[in-house]
Amino acid sequence: MQHLSDYAAYNLWANKGLADLFRQQSDTLLETPVVSSFPSIRDTFLHLWSVEDIWYQRLNGRSPSAFLASIFQGSNADIFDGLLEMSHTLTEFVNTRDAAYFTTPLSFSLLTAPGVQEQLPSDMLHHLFNHQTMHRGQLITMGRQLGITSFPRTDYIIWLRGQRKS
Repeated sequence: MQHLSDYAAYNLWANKGLADLFRQQSDTLLETPVVSSFPSIRDTFLHLWSVEDIWYQRLNGRSPSAFLASIFQGSNADIFDGLLEMSHTLTEFVNTRDAAYFTTPLSFSLLTAPGVQEQLPSDMLHHLFNHQTMHRGQLITMGRQLGITSFPRTDYIIWLRGQRKS
């Protein structure tokens, strides 16, 4: 499923671009309250990592009992490293599955509701990558509110164009 492989690679590329930019910022800036879905840039990056982690576990047939963000105690650098490692792991995961895997429903439990859910891995991955794109847009808006004026381009089409040049 080339399209999912492309989305996984794009997700890693876009996450890396923003992580590289925000790594250069002070912890004070990363932890400054900003009105958004999450109260700071740090919390938004932690959410990105947590979401990739929980969907990766579900894609592997596990039903996690805790959301990473609810138990994480590390540094901002740890968050950036963890997110990029998980994005890389997801890319490898997608690239090593056969086509049948993506069309065979998986069962898992949600953290917030009783009962078992069932979804196709392809749908789970589409949801995940779309979700991450939304929050990357929020990170750019949050950064602008805090005075950052230059951002890497994180559009899927920009990633595609870069792949054609390689």
